Amino acid sequence: MTGRRLVGRIALAALLAAGTPSRLAGAEGSDADRAQLARLEQRSKAFYELLEHGDRERAGAVWPALATDLAAFSAALQTRLDRMRDDVMERDGDLEELYRSPRWRDPEVLSLVATYHLAWVRYQGAQLVGDRARKQALLKQAIEGFSQFLLVNEVPEIYGESLYGRGLAFLDLGDTAKAIEDLTAASGEATVAGKARAALEEARRRATGKQGPTENEPENLLARLGDLLPRAAGGDATAERDATTLARGLAARGGLWPARVTSLVADKLGGATPHASYGLLLLAQLAVDRGRCVDVAPLAEASATVTDAGRARHRPEILFLDAGCRLNAGKGREAADEFGKLLAEFPESSQAREAAYYRSRALGVARTSDTAEGAPEARYLLAELLRSRGDCARAESEYGHIASGPFASRARLGALECRVGELGGKAPAEQRSRVLAGLRAFVRETAPRGGDQALVARAALLGAAVAAGATPPDHAAVVELLEGFETRYPEAKELHPRALELRLVARIARGELDRAGSDLDAFMGRGGDGERRRTLARLGRELATQAEAGPPERRGLALGLARRVYTALAEETGDRSDRLMLADLDLRAGDADAARRRYEEVLARDGGSTEALRGAAREPAPSPTGARSSRRARKEGRPGTRHGSPR
Repeated sequence: MTGRRLVGRIALAALLAAGTPSRLAGAEGSDADRAQLARLEQRSKAFYELLEHGDRERAGAVWPALATDLAAFSAALQTRLDRMRDDVMERDGDLEELYRSPRWRDPEVLSLVATYHLAWVRYQGAQLVGDRARKQALLKQAIEGFSQFLLVNEVPEIYGESLYGRGLAFLDLGDTAKAIEDLTAASGEATVAGKARAALEEARRRATGKQGPTENEPENLLARLGDLLPRAAGGDATAERDATTLARGLAARGGLWPARVTSLVADKLGGATPHASYGLLLLAQLAVDRGRCVDVAPLAEASATVTDAGRARHRPEILFLDAGCRLNAGKGREAADEFGKLLAEFPESSQAREAAYYRSRALGVARTSDTAEGAPEARYLLAELLRSRGDCARAESEYGHIASGPFASRARLGALECRVGELGGKAPAEQRSRVLAGLRAFVRETAPRGGDQALVARAALLGAAVAAGATPPDHAAVVELLEGFETRYPEAKELHPRALELRLVARIARGELDRAGSDLDAFMGRGGDGERRRTLARLGRELATQAEAGPPERRGLALGLARRVYTALAEETGDRSDRLMLADLDLRAGDADAARRRYEEVLARDGGSTEALRGAAREPAPSPTGARSSRRARKEGRPGTRHGSPR
């Protein structure tokens, strides 16, 4: 709850910042002032609790007198401070010495605590009044109060809460630009980050929405939430997103809003324990936002018996929240059990990776020793989590701490994968060479020790991809890493197709055409997806070029492979250019009948095709080398290749 939870801590932090808590008793009027402030804080706490329990009527009766008394107390202290400052100035005394003295700092601290409470009471009071002008006046006063604590960030708790409070007040005034600015800053403060982010989403929604001012009134937003909830529980993804943002944004206002939103969710979705998995998740999120982790466990337990369509998405999140709450409370064994449930029930969920890491952390908490048996696993899982978030610098540091044991090879490869991820199109050649050398060394050194086959296969394929991406590509390294890949790593079946493709491209580029034939057959036997066809087209062009301009001893083999590639492409795509290329290749190979049939097939579909007309008129070349003059003739627009005129 805004303000309430930090009351005692804030007062203590401010006094400690003053450096004079032990001398308060010696300052003029300090005993009476402290006693009066204690009473005001107690009344403020009672007011916050009324709001938290949704008791709008009693809270509305309490806050005006509380605000008046807080303002009077703060004003009296400020008057005393002004008098002290004026006295020193009249005597040409040292103001800096005054500001450092207990007689100044003690009432100043008490005044600040009262001002802080007053800002929150005025903000919450604005939620309870019906008169628009009075509400706006209270919000502006609250903004002035919060602003006093934002000049410097001496006490993070006060600074964060004040940023958050001022952002909410700006939001209620309709100044979404300033609200977004404050709430964005508050999202970076650890003490208020969660609730500030929820309010920030609401501010952004309102800034980009098309609703008028009336529609943006909290009461109307609450009514809209009520309309959205049944649709969200029924599986409407858009309604679910909007309802979640709206509910958390309204609850983030603090005061009576968390109780009102929670009550509405429960009422709309099945009573105290909603029957919809979405309702349970939303209540769990709202509980965590409010710091009410104790409310999450019953919701997680209830979600076990809910079998609606959203269960597979919502229950993992509820379990994750419950386990996180238990872990934060120091209940390591209970947290590990909850993370374990998530992993057992939903191993493929988006929360699984983080759950695996935090389960290990939870077990570590239960054992209360970093040197425990699971420490390497915990470090590895943390590194994997960091890498998945793009923080490779910290991930590599964690990987580096795992020097032995079953996770050592995984950690070594994880660090290499991080370095691969840092390679862009403009990465220096030396950097790419270092990464490639590291991957080749991993393959060379890990396999003989009987390491994890899947790990070594992954490293080999990754190294081949790095080599293929070099400028120019290092085809020799690709072939070396992927030679016999399928027989060396039979368990890594999901990697076989990509390895085959990279090896085939490299072999053809290197002119190893006699060995490329079997790879080409295997590659063409795969399904006809778009990526495969693009690769075949690239290979066909390369083979056609080698058939025309490659070493004489390889031209015939290149021509045969090119015809196989374009036969497959022509059959799969029916594309005119593929059919014409295949006909040209047939003609080069001396198969005039096959070429003529293909030209005629093109003409049957496109009687005006100049290339097909010219091709149908040509005679076969005596050898693959004769195709060069044919291609040049077509480029220059001449009608024939050897005899110069069409039939």
